[in-house]
Amino acid sequence: EDKVWPMESLFDKDPSQGPPLSNYEKIASEISHLKKGTSVRQTPGQTTRKLAPIIFILVVMGFIGLYIMDPFLYAWHKYQAIHAYLYLHNYDSATATDALAATRILSEDEIQALNQRKGSFQDYYPSAQAAEAEAATIVQFMDGLQNLQMNKYDQLDPLNKLRCFIFIRSGFATPTSWNCLNPVVE
Repeated sequence: EDKVWPMESLFDKDPSQGPPLSNYEKIASEISHLKKGTSVRQTPGQTTRKLAPIIFILVVMGFIGLYIMDPFLYAWHKYQAIHAYLYLHNYDSATATDALAATRILSEDEIQALNQRKGSFQDYYPSAQAAEAEAATIVQFMDGLQNLQMNKYDQLDPLNKLRCFIFIRSGFATPTSWNCLNPVVE
């Protein structure tokens, strides 16, 4: 015969039916979960396994950054060279403009176009010394870039020595500039 058993409600239970749980019993399931090794908390062996791929990715990205840094720096220095050339050419600093033109960061056509520009270019730099210092920085960058491309190891700074050792001596010539990044002189 089929008996229907009444279902007890959680709210109808008498709390005095069982002994109260101890603090350990209340967190026992969490403790067993932590001991499995699949928890959020790390064991000493797990940190090295997760750290190795991150270090590998950072090293690879560092090599890529060292390889392609010149086109970005070249574009930045060319932009600064345009401003420095305009400032120095219009405020009678022939030695600095000649040194800047000798680096060939600006082509002959660009130099001719810049020579024909007239205007007030004094907003580019606070003083002639600041423009000359910027021109000297550009000349130094271009000298370092040419020394790197010609594999003149003794004349390089420490970063370019590393790049020369990694890329140039291994047969991977680093790119110098990308036309899509370079500013255009009209």
